[in-house]
Amino acid sequence: MTARLKYASNATVDGLRGSIADNLSRYTEGDFNDLVADSDWSIELGHEVDLSPLEELDPSGTPAAEAANSRIVWKALGTLTPSLACEEGIWVRLTHIECLEYTRARWLGMTRKDEIAATVRKHFFASSLTMRRDDNAIARLWWNAFIAESTMPATNLEALDVFLAKADFRQSFVERSETGSRPALAAGIVRIMQDVPWVTANATNFRVFMKKLNQLGGGVLFEAMNAADIDTFMLDCATRSGMTDAVDAESTALTINPETDSKIQEGAQAESAAL
Repeated sequence: MTARLKYASNATVDGLRGSIADNLSRYTEGDFNDLVADSDWSIELGHEVDLSPLEELDPSGTPAAEAANSRIVWKALGTLTPSLACEEGIWVRLTHIECLEYTRARWLGMTRKDEIAATVRKHFFASSLTMRRDDNAIARLWWNAFIAESTMPATNLEALDVFLAKADFRQSFVERSETGSRPALAAGIVRIMQDVPWVTANATNFRVFMKKLNQLGGGVLFEAMNAADIDTFMLDCATRSGMTDAVDAESTALTINPETDSKIQEGAQAESAAL
């Protein structure tokens, strides 16, 4: 059933943020339902959504659950624009009302008592881009899905299963704002993660690959390259990262066209100059 999306006013959000210590029992075992009647808790946007899928959120924290939860949040809130998704009041309302049980179970279940206030501040609020993208219990799931859809449109958010496979992958992929804003680059990273096992064999390989990509890809206009050339560039970065026997003969024999080779050489020269 659809209804207008509600959000909490800035004053309400600031008040909650300033009274976390006083409300610890509400966060750990109670609720905020007695406060929601206040109009400042329930300001309506002219945006119709169906929040019922959020009842299915899984608080286990496994990679599979994170991917499934991101799809659930996208199903409920996928029509939000990025600008609306930057409104802290939306996410604060959700974590304190509709998704309180999930947020509590996901983030407070294993938290020591002396750490609860800090954990609440981190996962129930969303005062900055970093907090919305990486910390808020619901917003982070929306941004996962948004980046996956931007990276590989119309694939049932296939990229989620790749970059959420391990926490280190998400950190290197999603938490690099440049990647999220450059779909051609992000799609190339996802494809090599899918197609070349060495890249995702362990967290160390992936970090080394991403570091090499940063070195060689600085200044490269991936948006002007076709997918095949981007894939070749990614393969070269993996090879220069130390990959040897992980790629089959067909892959290692890929022909690099002159334009792509020039881009790779420029990146390599810049890397050498920086050493």
